[in-house]
Amino acid sequence: MNTLLSIRMDLPRGTASAFQTHLREQLRLGIQEHWYSDEFRLIADGLRTGAILAKYPALAAQKKTLGALQAAMNEQA
Repeated sequence: MNTLLSIRMDLPRGTASAFQTHLREQLRLGIQEHWYSDEFRLIADGLRTGAILAKYPALAAQKKTLGALQAAMNEQA
């Protein structure tokens, strides 16, 4: 059974920007860690990130959080 969780956060712009930078780097490192592993190296480059995100839900959650954070920051610009 899938249940959705909604999180609301109020962050100062500087904190949100720092959080965005941190999440982006953690996501990059997480994907890079698996990119050349035997499990994913034979998957075409264009599909590999999606395969990694499907296998590792914490990375997928980071990507989704980054998207929501970016949208909120653009909305307030």
